[in-house]
Amino acid sequence: MRLNKSALLFAAVVAAAGLAGSPASASTSALDLPAGALTIVEVGTDAMGSDTWANRNREFVTFKVTGGAPVDVDGLVVQDNWSKNNTNPHTCNKYTVTGLPGQGSAAMLQPGETVTVFNGSRWGGNYKNGTEYRLYAKSDVDCGASGHFLNNDADSVWLTSGATQVASKSWDWNGGYTVN
Repeated sequence: MRLNKSALLFAAVVAAAGLAGSPASASTSALDLPAGALTIVEVGTDAMGSDTWANRNREFVTFKVTGGAPVDVDGLVVQDNWSKNNTNPHTCNKYTVTGLPGQGSAAMLQPGETVTVFNGSRWGGNYKNGTEYRLYAKSDVDCGASGHFLNNDADSVWLTSGATQVASKSWDWNGGYTVN
Protein backbone atom coordinates (compact mmCIF):
# COMPACT_ATOMS: atom_id res chain seq x y z
CA MET A 1 0.00 0.00 0.00
CA ARG A 2 1.38 3.36 -1.01
CA LEU A 3 0.73 6.37 1.30
CA ASN A 4 0.25 9.86 -0.05
CA LYS A 5 3.02 12.00 1.48
CA SER A 6 0.88 15.16 1.41
CA ALA A 7 -1.99 13.43 3.20
CA LEU A 8 0.39 11.97 5.80
CA LEU A 9 2.01 15.37 6.38
CA PHE A 10 -1.41 17.02 6.69
CA ALA A 11 -2.53 14.41 9.26
CA ALA A 12 0.66 14.96 11.28
CA VAL A 13 0.16 18.75 11.29
CA VAL A 14 -3.49 18.37 12.41
CA ALA A 15 -2.51 15.95 15.19
CA ALA A 16 0.30 18.24 16.39
CA ALA A 17 -2.02 21.25 16.41
CA GLY A 18 -4.56 19.30 18.48
CA LEU A 19 -1.91 18.31 21.01
CA ALA A 20 -0.53 21.84 21.24
CA GLY A 21 -3.94 23.11 22.30
CA SER A 22 -4.36 20.47 25.00
CA PRO A 23 -3.23 21.25 28.53
CA ALA A 24 -0.24 19.22 29.66
CA SER A 25 -1.65 18.91 33.21
CA ALA A 26 -4.41 20.14 35.47
CA SER A 27 -2.12 22.74 37.05
CA THR A 28 -2.31 26.48 36.51
CA SER A 29 0.67 28.63 35.56
CA ALA A 30 1.48 31.69 37.67
CA LEU A 31 1.59 33.66 34.44
CA ASP A 32 -2.04 32.79 33.66
CA LEU A 33 -3.82 32.54 37.00
CA PRO A 34 -7.61 32.47 37.06
CA ALA A 35 -9.28 35.11 39.23
CA GLY A 36 -9.32 34.02 42.87
CA ALA A 37 -6.70 31.26 42.50
CA LEU A 38 -4.54 32.88 45.22
CA THR A 39 -5.72 34.97 48.16
CA ILE A 40 -3.72 36.98 50.69
CA VAL A 41 -5.05 35.72 54.04
CA GLU A 42 -2.87 37.61 56.55
CA VAL A 43 -0.29 40.38 56.66
CA GLY A 44 1.96 41.12 59.63
CA THR A 45 2.23 44.89 59.44
CA ASP A 46 3.72 45.94 62.75
CA ALA A 47 6.31 44.10 64.84
CA MET A 48 5.73 44.44 68.57
CA GLY A 49 8.08 46.97 70.09
CA SER A 50 10.73 48.90 68.21
CA ASP A 51 11.73 47.79 64.72
CA THR A 52 15.00 45.94 65.16
CA TRP A 53 17.05 43.62 62.99
CA ALA A 54 15.99 40.75 65.29
CA ASN A 55 12.20 41.10 64.88
CA ARG A 56 11.94 41.52 61.09
CA ASN A 57 9.99 38.24 60.86
CA ARG A 58 7.03 39.87 62.63
CA GLU A 59 6.38 41.45 59.22
CA PHE A 60 5.09 38.85 56.76
CA VAL A 61 2.60 38.08 54.00
CA THR A 62 0.63 34.82 53.94
CA PHE A 63 -1.23 33.70 50.84
CA LYS A 64 -2.98 30.47 49.92
CA VAL A 65 -4.43 28.57 46.99
CA THR A 66 -8.17 29.11 47.13
CA GLY A 67 -9.03 27.60 43.75
CA GLY A 68 -9.54 23.90 43.10
CA ALA A 69 -6.40 23.32 41.01
CA PRO A 70 -2.68 23.36 41.81
CA VAL A 71 -0.94 26.68 41.11
CA ASP A 72 2.62 27.19 39.91
CA VAL A 73 3.90 30.18 41.91
CA ASP A 74 7.41 30.19 40.46
CA GLY A 75 8.27 33.82 39.64
CA LEU A 76 5.42 35.25 41.73
CA VAL A 77 6.46 38.60 43.27
CA VAL A 78 5.42 39.69 46.78
CA GLN A 79 5.86 43.44 47.25
CA ASP A 80 4.57 46.57 48.95
CA ASN A 81 3.30 49.86 47.44
CA TRP A 82 6.76 51.44 47.33
CA SER A 83 8.27 48.55 45.39
CA LYS A 84 5.31 48.22 43.02
CA ASN A 85 5.25 51.94 42.20
CA ASN A 86 9.00 52.67 42.25
CA THR A 87 11.03 52.55 39.05
CA ASN A 88 14.31 52.32 41.02
CA PRO A 89 15.90 48.94 40.24
CA HIS A 90 16.73 48.29 43.92
CA THR A 91 15.22 45.05 45.21
CA CYS A 92 13.98 46.48 48.51
CA ASN A 93 10.46 45.60 49.57
CA LYS A 94 10.21 42.78 47.05
CA TYR A 95 10.51 38.98 47.17
CA THR A 96 10.32 36.67 44.16
CA VAL A 97 9.33 33.04 44.73
CA THR A 98 11.94 30.78 43.10
CA GLY A 99 11.15 27.23 44.12
CA LEU A 100 9.64 25.78 47.28
CA PRO A 101 11.32 23.66 49.98
CA GLY A 102 11.31 19.98 49.05
CA GLN A 103 10.49 20.74 45.41
CA GLY A 104 13.91 21.85 44.17
CA SER A 105 13.38 24.56 41.58
CA ALA A 106 9.63 23.80 41.27
CA ALA A 107 7.02 25.93 43.04
CA MET A 108 3.73 24.05 42.78
CA LEU A 109 1.13 24.80 45.47
CA GLN A 110 -1.75 22.41 46.00
CA PRO A 111 -5.30 23.58 46.88
CA GLY A 112 -5.39 24.71 50.52
CA GLU A 113 -1.60 25.08 50.87
CA THR A 114 -0.18 28.39 52.07
CA VAL A 115 3.04 30.35 51.66
CA THR A 116 4.26 32.83 54.26
CA VAL A 117 7.01 35.22 53.19
CA PHE A 118 8.79 36.72 56.20
CA ASN A 119 10.90 39.90 55.88
CA GLY A 120 13.81 38.49 57.88
CA SER A 121 15.93 35.39 57.78
CA ARG A 122 16.15 32.05 59.57
CA TRP A 123 19.12 29.90 60.36
CA GLY A 124 18.55 26.85 58.18
CA GLY A 125 16.59 28.82 55.57
CA ASN A 126 13.21 28.12 54.02
CA TYR A 127 11.18 25.07 55.05
CA LYS A 128 7.77 23.42 54.93
CA ASN A 129 5.63 22.98 58.06
CA GLY A 130 2.56 20.82 57.32
CA THR A 131 0.68 22.60 54.53
CA GLU A 132 2.59 25.90 54.95
CA TYR A 133 5.76 26.86 53.12
CA ARG A 134 7.85 29.39 55.07
CA LEU A 135 10.09 31.58 52.96
CA TYR A 136 12.51 34.24 54.21
CA ALA A 137 13.16 37.40 52.16
CA LYS A 138 16.32 38.38 54.10
CA SER A 139 15.38 42.03 53.68
CA ASP A 140 18.33 44.35 53.64
CA VAL A 141 18.94 46.76 56.52
CA ASP A 142 18.56 49.69 54.12
CA CYS A 143 15.01 48.55 53.25
CA GLY A 144 12.82 50.48 55.66
CA ALA A 145 13.74 50.58 59.35
CA SER A 146 16.18 47.75 60.13
CA GLY A 147 14.71 45.64 57.34
CA HIS A 148 11.08 46.40 58.22
CA PHE A 149 9.35 47.86 55.20
CA LEU A 150 5.60 47.36 55.57
CA ASN A 151 4.03 50.56 56.85
CA ASN A 152 2.03 50.23 60.05
CA ASP A 153 -0.69 52.30 58.38
CA ALA A 154 -1.66 53.19 54.80
CA ASP A 155 0.14 50.52 52.78
CA SER A 156 -0.69 47.56 50.54
CA VAL A 157 0.90 44.25 49.65
CA TRP A 158 0.68 42.85 46.15
CA LEU A 159 1.13 39.48 44.50
CA THR A 160 2.12 40.05 40.89
CA SER A 161 3.19 37.87 38.02
CA GLY A 162 4.82 39.87 35.25
CA ALA A 163 2.49 42.82 34.75
CA THR A 164 -0.53 40.91 36.08
CA GLN A 165 -1.90 41.72 39.54
CA VAL A 166 -2.84 38.41 41.14
CA ALA A 167 -4.01 39.61 44.58
CA SER A 168 -3.62 42.56 46.95
CA LYS A 169 -4.51 43.60 50.48
CA SER A 170 -4.52 47.18 51.78
CA TRP A 171 -4.89 48.77 55.18
CA ASP A 172 -5.20 52.32 56.44
CA TRP A 173 -5.00 52.12 60.19
CA ASN A 174 -2.47 51.81 62.98
CA GLY A 175 -3.45 49.84 66.00
CA GLY A 176 -2.79 46.17 65.48
CA TYR A 177 -0.12 43.77 64.40
CA THR A 178 -1.83 41.84 61.62
CA VAL A 179 -4.42 42.41 58.91
CA ASN A 180 -6.73 39.53 57.98
